[in-house]
Amino acid sequence: MYGLHQTLLPASAIHQSLFLPNFTPSTIYPPPKPHAALDVPEEKVVGNLVVAGGQGLRVFEIRETLEAATSPAEAISGNLDGDQGEESIGDGFFDEGHTKRAPVKYETRRKLHLLAQHELHGAITGLAALRTLESSVDGLDRLLVSFEHAKMALLEWSRGGISTVSLHTYERCQQMNTGDLQSYVPMLRTDPLSRMALLSLPEDSLAVLPVLQEQTEFDALEGFARDVPYSPSFVLSLSDVSPALKNLQDFLFLSGFHSPTLALLYSPLHTWSGRYQSVKDNYCLEIRTLDLSSGGSYPLLTSVNNLPSDSLYLVACPAELGGVVLITSTGVVHIDQSGRVVGAGVNAWWNYATNLKGDHSSEGRKLSLEGSRCVFVAERDMLLVLQNGDVHQVRFEMDGRAVGMIKVDESSSSVPAPSSVVVAGDKAIFVSCAEGDSLLAKVDVKREALPSDDIKEEKDDMDVDWDEDLYGDLNDPSNASLANGSKREPTGPATISVSPYDILAGVGKIMDIEFGIAATDQGLRTYPQLVAISGGSQRSTFNVFRRGIPITKRRRFNELSTSEAVWFLPIERASALKFKDIPDAERTTILISTEGNATRIFALSNKAVPEQIGRLTGRTLNAAPFFQRSCVMRATANEITLLDSNGKPIQLVCHQPGLPPIVSASISDPYVVVRRADGTVQFFVGDTVARSVSEVSLSENSDAPVCQVAEVFSDSTGIYRTFEPVRPVAQSVPVNGTTRSLAIRQGQQSRMQLTQQQIKRLQDQEPAISVDAPSMETTVNAARGSQWLALLTRRGELQIRSLPDLKVVLQSEGLGSSSPTFTDDLGDGATREEEREDEVVQLVFCPIGRNTVRPHLITLHRSGKLNAYEAQPRFTVDASAHTRRSLAVRFCKVHTQLLPITGGTTKLPYTIIPFADIEGQTGAFITGEKPHWILSSEAHPIRTFALKQAAMAFGKTTHLGGKGEYFIRIEDGSFICYLPPTLNIDFAIPCDRYQMERTYTSISFDPTSAHYVGAASITVPFQAYDEEGEIQLGPEGENLIPPTNQRSTLELFSQGSDPWRVIDGYDFDQNEEVLCMESVTLESPGANGGYRDFIAVGTGFNFGEDRATRGNVYIFEVVEIVGPRGKAGGSGWRLRLRTKDPARNPVNAISHINGYLLHSNGPKVYVKGFDHDEQLMGLAFLDVMLYVTSLKVFKNFILMSDLCNSFWLVSLQEDPYKFTTVSKDLQKVSPITTDFLVHEGQVSFVSNDRAGDIRMLDFDPSDPDSLNGERLLLRTEYHTGAPVTVSKVIARRKTAEEEFAPQTQIIYATSDGALTTLVSVKPARFKRLQLVSDQLVRNAQHVAGLNPRAFRTVRNDLLPKPLSKGILDGALLSHFALQPIGRQREMMRQIGTDAVTVASDLQALGGFW
Repeated sequence: MYGLHQTLLPASAIHQSLFLPNFTPSTIYPPPKPHAALDVPEEKVVGNLVVAGGQGLRVFEIRETLEAATSPAEAISGNLDGDQGEESIGDGFFDEGHTKRAPVKYETRRKLHLLAQHELHGAITGLAALRTLESSVDGLDRLLVSFEHAKMALLEWSRGGISTVSLHTYERCQQMNTGDLQSYVPMLRTDPLSRMALLSLPEDSLAVLPVLQEQTEFDALEGFARDVPYSPSFVLSLSDVSPALKNLQDFLFLSGFHSPTLALLYSPLHTWSGRYQSVKDNYCLEIRTLDLSSGGSYPLLTSVNNLPSDSLYLVACPAELGGVVLITSTGVVHIDQSGRVVGAGVNAWWNYATNLKGDHSSEGRKLSLEGSRCVFVAERDMLLVLQNGDVHQVRFEMDGRAVGMIKVDESSSSVPAPSSVVVAGDKAIFVSCAEGDSLLAKVDVKREALPSDDIKEEKDDMDVDWDEDLYGDLNDPSNASLANGSKREPTGPATISVSPYDILAGVGKIMDIEFGIAATDQGLRTYPQLVAISGGSQRSTFNVFRRGIPITKRRRFNELSTSEAVWFLPIERASALKFKDIPDAERTTILISTEGNATRIFALSNKAVPEQIGRLTGRTLNAAPFFQRSCVMRATANEITLLDSNGKPIQLVCHQPGLPPIVSASISDPYVVVRRADGTVQFFVGDTVARSVSEVSLSENSDAPVCQVAEVFSDSTGIYRTFEPVRPVAQSVPVNGTTRSLAIRQGQQSRMQLTQQQIKRLQDQEPAISVDAPSMETTVNAARGSQWLALLTRRGELQIRSLPDLKVVLQSEGLGSSSPTFTDDLGDGATREEEREDEVVQLVFCPIGRNTVRPHLITLHRSGKLNAYEAQPRFTVDASAHTRRSLAVRFCKVHTQLLPITGGTTKLPYTIIPFADIEGQTGAFITGEKPHWILSSEAHPIRTFALKQAAMAFGKTTHLGGKGEYFIRIEDGSFICYLPPTLNIDFAIPCDRYQMERTYTSISFDPTSAHYVGAASITVPFQAYDEEGEIQLGPEGENLIPPTNQRSTLELFSQGSDPWRVIDGYDFDQNEEVLCMESVTLESPGANGGYRDFIAVGTGFNFGEDRATRGNVYIFEVVEIVGPRGKAGGSGWRLRLRTKDPARNPVNAISHINGYLLHSNGPKVYVKGFDHDEQLMGLAFLDVMLYVTSLKVFKNFILMSDLCNSFWLVSLQEDPYKFTTVSKDLQKVSPITTDFLVHEGQVSFVSNDRAGDIRMLDFDPSDPDSLNGERLLLRTEYHTGAPVTVSKVIARRKTAEEEFAPQTQIIYATSDGALTTLVSVKPARFKRLQLVSDQLVRNAQHVAGLNPRAFRTVRNDLLPKPLSKGILDGALLSHFALQPIGRQREMMRQIGTDAVTVASDLQALGGFW
């Protein structure tokens, strides 16, 4: 059997983060500004943030705005004053000044804005910043990324995206082949001056990559390419540097040194807490200089021995403070360049772990520093973020020039559980989290003012400052805050706290998943859903994923039950109602509905039934407001008509019966463009003063081009700008060469960050931005922004012309060829003559986003292919000179998909309808056979969400007083609907998120009651018992942190309008924790049909290492009770304990088979019957090897996975009751989950181990290698990239009418927050897609230059060659749609198929439930 592995929900856990001041040009050049008439705060980009988790790499801009800070009290008073209107002015016309007006306070706010997102073919292990020699020319930073298996890639930002400079691999070196890979932790470090990069390797070795920073270093290279910014790398063994350098724990570069200087933390001897009496303080620190220019010498600067045995990691200190900070599990240690050691304990275990003398004043904090992260935010102040998210300030108090004391303050704030913490610009940090949401936080620094001198010396005549006549006595306390005309900053001790700037949403590590059915308060089952529990260290989050965005109906709209298209227009009408929260420009007053060959016009109000005020003949193609919303422009197949505010015709703009009919029309006040059936285009312009519309020729010298699509659009974001024309310079090469050399010399003076002079030089080199002269239309319609005309010719050339001059500012074939990116790259007459095969039927320019919108270009092809391009600002010109104005925009493809088409042509054609501000969302809706929402947000990419049933008409309306309402006509009828306020569209699957008060580990769904049951884990002090059950006492002390463990509780959650509220629960014993929980169906004589649903729970006790563990099996039932009459809260659902069955070992796997309970008991598996709903009776058992990790049942077969010995295939016999071992997997692997994969009568067994490797096995007794069926045959191995935490098997049906599912589908949840799936593939389809994968490996460009095939290959020393051709890589196949049409055609020609067939194959295998 063959399979396809693909991602349903991309990983959102963040393990690595890095701040780069100048990674993209937007940090150097001024950003586009919206039109001045729009009330939008001015933005600037303060830097770039790069985050990585698993295989995902994301690049953000940090945008800063200055906004007025309003407190709630001020907002209330402001609203009261605003309601009074002009009457509050009184008799005086003029404002009386600021006597009663408080000064406006402004505050800085920062937001994350997504620029690029890539799924790489390798697990990212580190991020680092570099500045190469080219950085002095373009001013941009470079990004160094490390991957598993000892790889490094140097990346840069080029032409609107990430491009690969070089890839360095060390996977074939001796250390990787013979070293201990189990304990290998890759660490990537770079020198602060970008002279060197280091990557740790096994066997205490380092991979060294020297980076060239001087032009003379290029000239010294012999036999090596001189167009690369580095010299040959090599592997350095630390044993060659010093024989004592063993067991490297951490290393980092120090700043402030002339040569690259490295601090290394290592332990020559191993120890543990039980050997502290004999071996303690076994860590050492060395500071060495890595001087490669002198032949590879590594002189020792400082060596410190006898450091604490619980040392964790190092933190580099600022150059002003000097030295390095060592974080241990019990304290903080500072070591300066001379070897002076100063320590401070944060709990009383400091004296047990080390003999180092330290300050004990902070031991009362009782902190545990395992899993903590540190970052310096000031010269002598460091933020310490604990594993639970508490933030503590660490003060380094000076004694002269050296650190004299370390103080740890109380927790000042709380952030998410950190996986990394980095400084993100001035007074800001970014806290990445692998368990949920990450945080961009503001660092608030408040310093105390030191008391001024009370002693004043007498002044003689020579000491008199004559400026005191103007500025006063600067020593006077009343003038103490002024110095040189500005405030004197306090210089006392700082108090630092953290407050949120922006939140980057993420699912994080998934603990458990469960499918269920959402129910209303009346118990009606409405829609399926998937609940995923994320979190771990702090409170859990319940992520309720839905199949699509639900249609939440407010009321019916029966008057539009037959509408084919609707337009809700904000036309100014005297009789229209006004709403307080809805501006006039968004208040819909006129409704135009077309069906068949007629058009109806309604006047809208808040009444239930709208008033029809007109009826026109002809099917309306488009309608929009005109002449500042005073009229309506309507286009039909035969004419264009201008209507008044009541729907009455006032001007026939175009009526030419002899020409072909109009097939499409685009309207943007005061412009109209129409396209006829033969491809000809007509353009009309309205005169606002004369109130008339006339036709304007598109081309003066030649005929207008024959077009596929014509569109006129407006831009209010300011992204659409043009470069001024630049004339070619005669001697450009010498000038450019001189400029580059000068830039390199200036850049060498500041390698760490750009100076203001360098930024000014870079800005002056680029062409100026055009400034359009103001016109009548731009003055009257200032809030609309700039307007443009887009034409897509039959040859596939996209032309964008500026309005009103109709000058071409962009020509490109990129849209017609479906290129990943395109910009103004064609001259006149450079297009090809052949026509495109897949014609574009609709072209829409619309903003998409939430709060801050981004302009997009959406194209819909006749084949159903949907492409979305984001219009990104362009700051530099790719060509050396251009002779006309050029559009400063680069279009980057951000989404592509194939909309389903039945039988080659749709029953209902697709139409893209833009909308604005529906519950804060701006985007587009696609009506048709399979409708879709197109949405996005600032920090997340564009998403498309499908609806279950066809949609015939759509439109946004505000006539009922709500800003989040829209009209939709579906198969069920016509409705006014709204988006659910709790809906989250930041992820690939829409979901509702609920923050819980506790940490949960398991969840199950009870189908009878439609309620969820969760297992909560509470951290409690550990209590040790001896074999007789007596309490054992440990070390006692005032500031000792007691050991803790987990204690579980079972909780029943409510459903309906108030979901996920705990309504009942059950507390387990001390030290007892839930290990597994399942909804099981057991035999019950009193139930209808003889079976009843229960909740089965398996637990285990944690008694420590000195006492054997045990467990229990619990059977619960969710029952409904009815309380006494008149008693409030007596009715409801409750958990009822049916039985408790003790076990000698922990019960960590549980399931059911044929009405019997199946569970593990340490090394045994039992099957039991539920006797009279009261007790469990053993029927059969089976001895397994060591530790059962999962039990999966399919019909009468059981898959039992063992932690060390793979899995068994077992069947259950009922007469008599016994287990029969059918077959086994004889390889020594460690599976976490095993599942059945079924496809039309065939079955395969799939396991997933701790390394994230999928193994697919078959049972074939006819094969000689199977030993007569006793051995399962391994067919393929596939590396997923992340460990799997839980798996579920669901039925996969082709149609909803199928009673029996022909195949199954496996859903995996990973530790990185991803949801992946494995589906079976037919042999013919598999062979076709396998050839496509081979073509993509060879021909597609992969970010960082990684090999997709090598990433999915599993290393197996027992096989002569890898078995990697049984499972397709869905992530790789998704790149096929992003390839240009020419490359797709070439690849398909070699395979013997076409692109539409491949896209249809991928669509048939995609999705789930």
